[in-house]
Amino acid sequence: MTQLFGFLRRAVSVRYVDVVSLGTALGTKNVSRTALKYIPLPKVTSRPGISVRATGVVAGVVAGCCLDVLSAAPNTTDKLLAQADELYDALKFQDIYDLLYDHRHSKDAEILWRLGRATYERAKAAATEAEKKILYREALDHVEAALTINPNNFAVHKWMSILLDIVYGYEGTKARIAQSYNVKEHMMKACELNPTDGTSRHILGLWYFNVASIPWYQRNIASVIFATPPSATFEEALEHFLLAEELDPNFYSKNLLMIGKCYMQLGKLKEAKDYLQRTKSYNIKTQDDQESVAEAVSLLKKL
Repeated sequence: MTQLFGFLRRAVSVRYVDVVSLGTALGTKNVSRTALKYIPLPKVTSRPGISVRATGVVAGVVAGCCLDVLSAAPNTTDKLLAQADELYDALKFQDIYDLLYDHRHSKDAEILWRLGRATYERAKAAATEAEKKILYREALDHVEAALTINPNNFAVHKWMSILLDIVYGYEGTKARIAQSYNVKEHMMKACELNPTDGTSRHILGLWYFNVASIPWYQRNIASVIFATPPSATFEEALEHFLLAEELDPNFYSKNLLMIGKCYMQLGKLKEAKDYLQRTKSYNIKTQDDQESVAEAVSLLKKL
């Protein structure tokens, strides 16, 4: 509203007010220049002790036009989230971080998990392992804060799962294994809250694949930590990866790669080759894509 009152103060010196300029002051362009009839504008007070009177504004007031314009004024948080998502689609992760960091004490879980995601992307691009570790921990802090605000947000649980595994991986094998059930539970909750999200299903598949791949010495560690150590099979992992692909076909190069790797583990080499070829042909847009394509090329040489 500050923009509106500033606009009206400037309008005092003119006889008529252009409706499009008014729309701009209100933060919307949903007003037509064809509605250029005028009526007197009643006295408007912006704050105690300061008042203005403009002598002309559009006849759209009569038809409720100004009310429509006011209701069309975008919510600040919605604009912020939309801007962050647009930057994410453009892979401008540092820009997202810069945009959201001043809101790190926000009580809005949607802002905080996006800040965590941006911090995660910064960590992936960091030059040293020491810097990565610090940034991943910061990312987890943001998402944990989001979880306390909204424990029923699927994206919060998804990023809790991703970051718990990474952060505690830096603490060593025992610490990572100790978090394994928490990692799984958060991802299962994400899938429950949003069963159509292919990414959540893919990450749950990764949990099964990684647990199925645990070497014997790590299984011994797990048996010390848990009365019932985590267990999984490559068949279970494949089931989740295939479901992710069904939910969102060709959405992620690594999902295609993991399907190929599961088939390799199960001895189904024809199917493995098909998915690895699809991975190899994937249009590279991100660092993940580049890494997945490179691994697929390497694995195809072994088939």
